[in-house]
Amino acid sequence: MCGRFSRSSPADVILEELGVMSSAAVDLRPRYNVCPGDDVAAVVQRPEGRRLGTLRWGLAPRGQINLRSETLTRNAPWREALQRRRCLIVADGFYEWSTEQAARVPHFFRLKSHRPFAFAGIWARGPEAQVGAAILTCPPNEVVAAVHDRMPVVLDAEQRAAWLEESDPVRLAKLLRPCDPNAIEGYPVSTLVNSARNDTAACVRPAGGTLRLVAPPA
Repeated sequence: MCGRFSRSSPADVILEELGVMSSAAVDLRPRYNVCPGDDVAAVVQRPEGRRLGTLRWGLAPRGQINLRSETLTRNAPWREALQRRRCLIVADGFYEWSTEQAARVPHFFRLKSHRPFAFAGIWARGPEAQVGAAILTCPPNEVVAAVHDRMPVVLDAEQRAAWLEESDPVRLAKLLRPCDPNAIEGYPVSTLVNSARNDTAACVRPAGGTLRLVAPPA
């Protein structure tokens, strides 16, 4: 499960990395602790190219923030969204929690390049015209598996194009897999991220001030 993430890259870097051609009024000030129910920056495909806009994180009516990619097509609304309403949710890191001696310890994962990236997402309109989105999840790669048994689907540049433009459900399903473990790194952070009131760079700093990278299981 992905219950928190960051999006702190400069606006021009985000637009360049994700190939955005047009944009609505989107607040791209740095966010270090994006929480369920918050507005998120998302990219959709339009005839004129990729457009950046804002979606609410959570699908009505139950506020689902994550959907398991393996079971997505079993639910008719989500199956339709997979066919017609796919999006890229902009991020540059995400948090997962491990349990250590009965305590939940947050860890922050990011690309080794520190570049922004995109989660695979779907969007849908709620009963009151609220447009929400959910992040798709998959089994973890070797790095995240040291902390948690799920991870968000992180798409590289080639996969992003296919996710927005592809129509074949079999090809789309092949995109919903763990990202390259050699491309990411993770480390423990403080419990500041546990509170939605905390949204500063301190959330992503290494716990204890020392960078201790997550070691994949032997």
